[in-house]
Amino acid sequence: MPITVQEIVNLPIFNTAKVRTGIEILDKRDVEWMSAIEGPVENFVRKQEFVLTTGMGCENEPELLFQFVKDVYESGASALGIAIGRYIFDIPDTIIDFAEEKRFVLIELPWELRFADIQRETMKEINRRQESFSEKARQTQKMLIDFVIHGKDLSEIIKFVERELDCAIVFADSKGRAKSSGADPEKMIDLWYSFETDDEINMDESSFRHIQKVAYEDGYLLKKEITSGSRNLAQGYFIILMKNKNLLTNNALQVMESLSAATALWISREDAIVKTEIRLRNEFIWGLAKTPQMIFDDNIQSRAKLFGYNLNVPYICMVGYSENFDSFSEGQYGGQDFGFKNIIYYIEEEVRYAASVVNKTVAFTFDDDRLIIYLESKNEEHSTVHHFLDLVDKRLNALIPGVLFSWGIGMHLDGIMQFHESYKKASSALDMGRKQKGPGQRISFEDTQLNRLLLHLANNHEVRDITLATIAPLIEYEQKREMDLIDTFIAYDNQNGNVSQAARILNLHRQSLLYRLRKIESLTNLSLDNPDDVFLLNISIKVWLTGALKTTENFHYHMDS
Repeated sequence: MPITVQEIVNLPIFNTAKVRTGIEILDKRDVEWMSAIEGPVENFVRKQEFVLTTGMGCENEPELLFQFVKDVYESGASALGIAIGRYIFDIPDTIIDFAEEKRFVLIELPWELRFADIQRETMKEINRRQESFSEKARQTQKMLIDFVIHGKDLSEIIKFVERELDCAIVFADSKGRAKSSGADPEKMIDLWYSFETDDEINMDESSFRHIQKVAYEDGYLLKKEITSGSRNLAQGYFIILMKNKNLLTNNALQVMESLSAATALWISREDAIVKTEIRLRNEFIWGLAKTPQMIFDDNIQSRAKLFGYNLNVPYICMVGYSENFDSFSEGQYGGQDFGFKNIIYYIEEEVRYAASVVNKTVAFTFDDDRLIIYLESKNEEHSTVHHFLDLVDKRLNALIPGVLFSWGIGMHLDGIMQFHESYKKASSALDMGRKQKGPGQRISFEDTQLNRLLLHLANNHEVRDITLATIAPLIEYEQKREMDLIDTFIAYDNQNGNVSQAARILNLHRQSLLYRLRKIESLTNLSLDNPDDVFLLNISIKVWLTGALKTTENFHYHMDS
């Protein structure tokens, strides 16, 4: 608490002083400093200052002395002590009347009382009080930090501060979730926002303490932000209702700072606990995904129950890959803290939100830069899975505007405890979809039957030899002459050999298309009039498009042959 004028005039050195005005308000005027000045006040006096003067320069000029007293009062000083006996022998009645009218403290000091002695004793008391205040502030902060260390909930910490400051406090985190010691925290939050959106309300703001203040009834309603980190990221805010304006003291502001520090620590502790739980949960799900022939014994079942999972229902796996995550600049999305693993916990929150919308249990993990999601699939339609992924894409785009994900979806209704099998299918579908349909697509494993057949063929050594012998000349010619012969054949074949229709689709002249078709025949030694040759070229291109045969392998084969 600040020291008051009453406490200063009670010091022994003031025994010979006489309070002329404001005796009834001595205990209501705080003092932060004491100074001695003469002459023009100008900007030399600050608020809550105890001013001493000899009146030098105002002798025999009561109007000048009156103006001096008036200037000191208007500067916000708490009291004015005038030395009597050298320059001023009596305080004029006009000054006494003015001070009484303005409820301003005037004190007569005997000339023999040296200002240096008064200032020494007064500042000693102010410093002692300040030291006591600082010690109490340190003790309060230590107590609040101890609450956090010993696992107290934030509502208990808030309740302690409410008793200390005789106020009501509500905390809302960055997601709008409220905490308080009372039953209706939303009421105070709504009250604040009603003031914040009212253009006619005069609101004080202090960037130093991150405090906004508005007068409310006989007190104040305040909003104090909680920030953390080198970039001062907002973690939430307090709404504080002080029923009496006199309660908003330096001590109260210091306690609020201590509460902010304790709250930031509490948030860090809670985040650490949550992230540890999420990490253990994700590691458990990743273990199910990567381990073939998992034995679902009592240990696995009990761990699943601990993490809130029911393994006795079927799940369908979805694997997602961000096509452009690395392209977002650090400066655009938060500098050094921006990275896939740094925001994976926020991504999981969005995935879980999407699952809650479709009212399904979800399990989540990740491997490097791939998201792995298991969605409960009891009697589900494909539309539910796609609706879920629509929600996930929408939420992730709100989190990271412009991000693009490709998705692979496991076999529908794969069965119970088929985590590894469903993951393999979803991962395979993702890889096939990205190679053949490009980024941003969703491919279900059930829609990859032809591709799986082609991949199986591509793994046969004799099929690989035939495929490479057929299409390697086309690939080599394409890269040397920049003429897309493979796409030309695909368009021609899709139109059942109709040259005119294929030319329109390729936006080519008929003669240009015929030239390309003859070039294909000459390079492959196949005739496009022979159905068997057309089938051989078609199946060779489809096998090559699976991506199982590398371009370098094509060239090596062609040169060796």
